[in-house]
Amino acid sequence: MLKKLAFIIFYLGHTALYAQGMETLEQYTSFLNSILEQEPTTEVTAEFYQRSSAFWRPNKIDYNNRPDVYRNAMALYHQGQEKFPRVRDIKIDRFEDTIERFRRFDNRNKMPENPILFVGSSSIVFWETANSFPEYPVINRGFGGASLPEVMYYYDDVIKRHNPSMMVVYCDIDVEGGKSPEFAVNAFKQLVAKIEQDFSDIPILILSMKPTLVDDILGRDVRANKLITNQQLIEYAGSKDNVHYVDITTPMIVDGKLRSDIFIDDGMHLNPLGYTLWDPVLKQKIESITRE
Repeated sequence: MLKKLAFIIFYLGHTALYAQGMETLEQYTSFLNSILEQEPTTEVTAEFYQRSSAFWRPNKIDYNNRPDVYRNAMALYHQGQEKFPRVRDIKIDRFEDTIERFRRFDNRNKMPENPILFVGSSSIVFWETANSFPEYPVINRGFGGASLPEVMYYYDDVIKRHNPSMMVVYCDIDVEGGKSPEFAVNAFKQLVAKIEQDFSDIPILILSMKPTLVDDILGRDVRANKLITNQQLIEYAGSKDNVHYVDITTPMIVDGKLRSDIFIDDGMHLNPLGYTLWDPVLKQKIESITRE
């Protein structure tokens, strides 16, 4: 009871600063120490994530530049994520409205024949691929923050009907959502197998999973698991003639640090400057394949 009362007093004393997004590192660290003593309830869990989001959102760039300053707070935050887990289950058809818009558009319009087809999650959605690759017949069918199982679920709508001559695939959602590298790599393999079944040995370009400013905020192992997944995808691509791994990560790193100026405000999605780093890398790979 005393612990609960102490937490309530602490909570009330910091609510004004939290509401204004003005908590200092010391105040947030104090909050974490206090809330970690509480039992997991719906209310406590909600408070943990609300306060944490309010703190990390404005501090993500400073964290990227000076991670050592935040080391203790981040360690406590990760303890909190483990103590107050959130349900990560998704409805496999949650993007049905988006897919239905694709269906209607495709039924009303003549699409390029034998296109280079871009599929995957939001990094594909926000990529203005027609402008970036005007010399090629391009179709972009990225949707939402799609996981690879969701791409597979809508395979006939976003892939099969377009009869691609080449495919570009990007998806980091599974790892960002807490799935293991093994899960992610197996999902890529299942997608490749399905594509090969329908389109023989067309080139399939798998883009590396990008680092973001919020990887550590998403979860303790997200950045590490992206690196592990990328390494396993390199090995997988090396075992197949028609699968190509494309490193779009290296241009995002300068002097060992992730560039912060290439993201929109959420710290996760690229801004137009970010895509100018990806464009020449992918264009060079496409050109080398088409020349073969």
